[in-house]
Amino acid sequence: MMPLIPIAMALAQFAPMIAGWLGGSKAETIAGKVVGIAQTVTGQSVPDAALAAIQADPNLSMQFQKAVLDQQVQLQQIALQQEQAELAADQANTSTINATMQVEAKADHWPTYSWRPFVGFCFGLMGLVSGATVAAAYLGVMFMHSNPAILGQLPGMLGSEAAVMATMAPVLGIASYFRGKMQANPNLPTDNRG
Repeated sequence: MMPLIPIAMALAQFAPMIAGWLGGSKAETIAGKVVGIAQTVTGQSVPDAALAAIQADPNLSMQFQKAVLDQQVQLQQIALQQEQAELAADQANTSTINATMQVEAKADHWPTYSWRPFVGFCFGLMGLVSGATVAAAYLGVMFMHSNPAILGQLPGMLGSEAAVMATMAPVLGIASYFRGKMQANPNLPTDNRG
């Protein structure tokens, strides 16, 4: 089956509200409905042919606009269901993260309850150092007549700091993933205290 989203996006030139409905996990469903409307209006069985017919005939484009407006509520409901599902998934994910953090905060062993705040402070400090480095370099060149060649060193310095942060981030992600799996599975023998 050919992808319908590009055809639905092309049809959005005739009914601009379509573009707002074509995001997220239900985009293909909405695109299918929009293309179906175009096929019904034009009498074409092939999506590309329906698009071409609407592009070529102003009367068909007006009929398409009217048909989309007639089904606008149904299409908006599909888009709304998608947004609600994404919000529910985000809320569940946030709840899981909060529960994990609460368990870690109550741990008996100091490495368990202190590692997340320590790493958070390290990330914050690196961001502060990066910003201060850029500000000091530019302010030095602008107001203190420092050698402008120093600005050429900034990308290397910032790249090094970013590499350190990028090295730490996957480790944190993996550790959080396995800790979360352990805490979510009641069959694993653990007291969840570190």
